Amino acid sequence: MKRCWMVLCLLALVSLRGNAAAEDGRTYYFQVICGSDKQLPAKADAKPIGAKLRSQLETKFRWKNYAELTHGECTVNDFKTTTIKLPERREMQLQLTGNTIETRLYRGGQLVRKSREHANSRSLIMGGDQGPNESWFIVIRRDKPSTIPAAAQAKRAD
Repeated sequence: MKRCWMVLCLLALVSLRGNAAAEDGRTYYFQVICGSDKQLPAKADAKPIGAKLRSQLETKFRWKNYAELTHGECTVNDFKTTTIKLPERREMQLQLTGNTIETRLYRGGQLVRKSREHANSRSLIMGGDQGPNESWFIVIRRDKPSTIPAAAQAKRAD
């Protein structure tokens, strides 16, 4: 009887630790990027993108100039939808199911794109045209972008 009780306690402890890990979720970082061949207008919030992301975008897209319009981070929990509000009536929803992350991009309430990737993928890029001479991208990534300063990161933790 004593051994059975110990096994039950151990199973309960393992179950609680597993649930805590699932509730912690995964942290993802997002960046809204503008790409263009012309010099991008100087906006108060626009910043140059990091070298790592620039290299990644330049191998896939034709634009000469890239600027980050906004960025942030979010935590995505298993089987729950996390919504990120973005500029220009855009919204992205992320849903984690085991080892898969599904992303849905909306503009003006209408579904524009949907994608599924492995949850540990380094990054996911979605976007579209912004007129004939520009495009926009939303980058979802696991590693912290160089454009998020350490001070801002520490402030969010408080």
